[in-house]
Amino acid sequence: MKLPPFILALLLATTAQAETNQAVLDHVKSLGGRVRRVSAKREALEVDFEFSGDKVTDAELARLAELGPIESLRLKKTGLTDAGLQHVARLAGLRRLYLEHTAITNAGLKQLAGLKKLEYLNLYQAQATDEGLLELAPALPALKEVYFHPRQVTAATIGKISEKLPGLRVWPRPERERARVEAVLKLSEANLADAESEWKVAEKEFKELHPLVKELKPQFENAKKAAEAARKKADKARKSAETAKRRAADLERKFKDADRQASASPDDENLKKKAAELKAQADEAGRERQELEKKSDTERLANEAAQKLRQELEKKFHRASNSKKKFELAKAEIEAARLHAEYARRDHKALNGK
Repeated sequence: MKLPPFILALLLATTAQAETNQAVLDHVKSLGGRVRRVSAKREALEVDFEFSGDKVTDAELARLAELGPIESLRLKKTGLTDAGLQHVARLAGLRRLYLEHTAITNAGLKQLAGLKKLEYLNLYQAQATDEGLLELAPALPALKEVYFHPRQVTAATIGKISEKLPGLRVWPRPERERARVEAVLKLSEANLADAESEWKVAEKEFKELHPLVKELKPQFENAKKAAEAARKKADKARKSAETAKRRAADLERKFKDADRQASASPDDENLKKKAAELKAQADEAGRERQELEKKSDTERLANEAAQKLRQELEKKFHRASNSKKKFELAKAEIEAARLHAEYARRDHKALNGK
C-alpha cells in the first residue's frame, strides 16, 4: 500500500525530529548533564548541568532548544557567559533558571527579557547585581522570586524594585540580611570570648595536672585497695556488732524469764542460781556488744575516710589524665570559633562596603 505524500512527509519529519532529540540528549549526557520530566503527566523538561562544571560553555547550549519544552534549566558553576544567554533566551517556555556562580553580568541579563513565563531566577554569586534586575524585571510579568548573594544587593535598589514590582520577592532583603549578619557577628564574637576563656582554664590545668599523672596513678591504685580493705573491715565489724547485739538481747530475755520464775518460787535455789548465771552472761554480752559497736563505729569512720580519699584521688587522677584531651579539645574549639568570627567579620565588612 502506497502512503499519501503528506503522511510520508509527516513520518519522515517525526523520525528526523526523534533522531535530533536523541542526538541532543546524548550530547547533554556527555557533558555530565541530566534531562528529566518536570512531571509524569507533562512533557515539560528539566535540564540539569549543576555538576558539569566548565565542560558546559556557551557553545554547548546552542542546540538545547531542540530537546523540547524546557521549563527548568540548571547552569550552576558552569562556564556560561553573557554570550551563552542568547541560547537560553530561545527557551520560551522556561519557568525556572539557575545561574548561581556564573560569569553572567547585568549586560547579559538583558537577553532574558523575552522569557515571559520565567517565574524563578537564581543569580547567587553571579556577576549580575540588583541593578540588572531593576532593568530586566519589568519585562518579565511572571517573575516571582530572585535570589542574590548579600553583596549583590543594596537597600536602595531593592527599594526601587519593590516600588515597581511589589509582588516580586528578592532574597536576601538587605535590612533583614544586615540584622542577621549583625546577630551572627555578635554571637560569633561571644562564642570566641567563651572559647578563649575555656582554653585558658584548660591550658592551666594541663600545665599543672598533666605532669602529675605518673605520680597520682599509684596513689589512686593504693587508695582503691585501702578503701576496699576498709570497706571489708567495716562490714565485718558491723556484722560482729549486730551478732553481739542479738546475743545480748537473747540473754537479757532469758535472764528476765529466769528471774520471774525465781521470784515466783523464792525457796527454789536452783532457779535463783540459774537466774544469777544468766544475769552474769547477759551483763558480759552487753559489755561485749558495746565494745563491738564502738569498734564498728571506728571502722565505719575509717571506711568513710578511706572512701573519701579514694574519691578525691580518683577525681584528681582523672582530671590529670583528661587534662591533655581537654586542652586539645579547647584548642580545636577556639580555632573553630576564630574561623567563625573571621567569616562573620568578613560578611559584616562586605555588607557595609568596607
